Amino acid sequence: MFINALSSFLEKLASIEELDEWYVSTFIDENIYSLSPTEAFELSSHVIELLKDEAQPDYTYELLSILLALQRQSDTTQIPDILKNSPNFFDDLIKNNSEEYVLNLAHELAQNCQI
Repeated sequence: MFINALSSFLEKLASIEELDEWYVSTFIDENIYSLSPTEAFELSSHVIELLKDEAQPDYTYELLSILLALQRQSDTTQIPDILKNSPNFFDDLIKNNSEEYVLNLAHELAQNCQI
């Protein structure tokens, strides 16, 4: 269900539809807070895969925001295997982005994961 909602969300971002300023918060409220900690942890790998996909660069802020919400919902310090296999993941994101809001999210996620 989450993966379908996320796909629809990304399609909406790709459309020319006008979004309100709360679009990310609304998605998180409706699709993450109802997940169990285990589900949130498992789904974080899917979001990381999307972030690794070069076809998704325009959605970095949104995906990082969603990943941070999943991390908080999972309520664990355990690091997803996908990040163990890519220890420079957040460093690369930080190097390849100049937007401050993206950098802040990437720094917070990297610190939380302590990779």
